[in-house]
Amino acid sequence: MTRSQSYRRDEVALTCSSTGKDCFAKPSEAQKLLRAEISDDLLLLAMLHDREPQVSLIEELRKVPVENWFGLKMTCGTSQTGLEIMSAALTAFSSPLSEVECDQLAVDFANIYLIHTYRASPTESPWLDKDKLERQGPMFAIAENYLRHGLAASDRQLRSDDHLVLQLQFLSHLLAEIDNKGSLQEAAHFMDEHILRWFGEFAERVAGCCQTPYYAALVTLTNGYLEDLRDMLVTLADEPRPVRIAEDTLNPEGQEINSEDERYIPGVAPSW
Repeated sequence: MTRSQSYRRDEVALTCSSTGKDCFAKPSEAQKLLRAEISDDLLLLAMLHDREPQVSLIEELRKVPVENWFGLKMTCGTSQTGLEIMSAALTAFSSPLSEVECDQLAVDFANIYLIHTYRASPTESPWLDKDKLERQGPMFAIAENYLRHGLAASDRQLRSDDHLVLQLQFLSHLLAEIDNKGSLQEAAHFMDEHILRWFGEFAERVAGCCQTPYYAALVTLTNGYLEDLRDMLVTLADEPRPVRIAEDTLNPEGQEINSEDERYIPGVAPSW
């Protein structure tokens, strides 16, 4: 695997039903290159989450130091942890992978992405829906985002629109629209409204429960990459990150609770 290698678009599960781009201010050649590299980064991450790794893939990944896999500079603490764990995981594998190691990866892949053994769904709805159900409002909102770009899930029966892999592919599509400055802003909004609202919790749960260091590394690495990408979009897209108020700091009317009002607890003497 090399940085110049691109991942074929026909391998991903978002399909294009129409074409067309809106043109804004012309980006610099450096910005175009960066966007193309980030687009490839996201396709790489999508592919790694999409299928259980075969011997050939692991051997290909081991040819390049993990820190050289990505065009985006990864700087946050989560990214650094992910890079370290992935490097150690790949080094620890036998060469080539043994049958036992392949089986362990296959079982962990199934536990995470197919049968949800760790109670951490790779789709958005169970994390954001008030009843924690699959294929709810978040899925339909995401599908509308795809539709605006002439995209759709290729088989909703196998993988719903709000699946992690499809969201990464959609972000890759937005970054690849190098003549469309507005797509950078759309990418920032999409991350704020969707994947960043749940992926961190998904990653933490999987990393704490999974049986293989490889998958603990992959979810941690992806989590850090998304955080670094969103931080970069603050400057590149001129889109500051929103300040979210935790739900447990809101009263039933949705108003923020004033900490001064919460200092009295019935049965406990005031401290002032």
